[in-house]
Amino acid sequence: MESYINIANSKYLFICSAVLVCFVIMQSIIFLRMALKRGKELNISKDKMKKAFKSGIITSVVPSIAIVVALISLVPVLGIPVPWGRLSVIGSLTYEVMAAGIGASVMGVDGLGGSGYTAEVFASSVWVMCFGSIWAVSMVALFLKTFKKKVAEKRNIDKKWNEIFSSAAFIGVFSIFITEPIVQGGIALITLAAGAVLMAGMIAVMYATKVKWLRDFALPISMLGAMGCSILFSM
Repeated sequence: MESYINIANSKYLFICSAVLVCFVIMQSIIFLRMALKRGKELNISKDKMKKAFKSGIITSVVPSIAIVVALISLVPVLGIPVPWGRLSVIGSLTYEVMAAGIGASVMGVDGLGGSGYTAEVFASSVWVMCFGSIWAVSMVALFLKTFKKKVAEKRNIDKKWNEIFSSAAFIGVFSIFITEPIVQGGIALITLAAGAVLMAGMIAVMYATKVKWLRDFALPISMLGAMGCSILFSM
């Protein structure tokens, strides 16, 4: 156990993760500058850009709370550098745990950090975590322009089809995270149901009171409320 943890917390992995995180921060700064420049070119008012910036902060910071919790839960098993670097890019506890578990299982070990979880098994977990996430990013890098061109062609032909396609794609992405809690039940299902009820309540309040500012806080309130319910029912 100690030997693989020492490797997991080695300075070389810290350096690799630090470089990765710095790249993400630099990329974010570049995109922010490009967005501000483009906003000025389109004569978008400063108030609108500030509002968009505020909405972006809210919708970024609140989900990051769950990522920090995920980091804390993975550190005892996989050390600090790997979860830190992985969650800074992917940000999905569900994927990281699943991929690391697959890497362990193919080496004949049941469970992360359990009996027989050696340095070799740790390496297998890390390789599966990294390689498993390459393909989705590669598909975007290689085929996004072609895909956008096809969607644009369809949009010009049939606007109704475009609305249906966009909604179906959006629902499909989130269905990945919805199906598992429904099947598992328990706390996961309670958390999902609490978030759905809170969001429905926020929408009802918005339509009833015409409170516009609530639109920016509906998602964070629902997420935090669902997390609170999960803690309450776990006690």
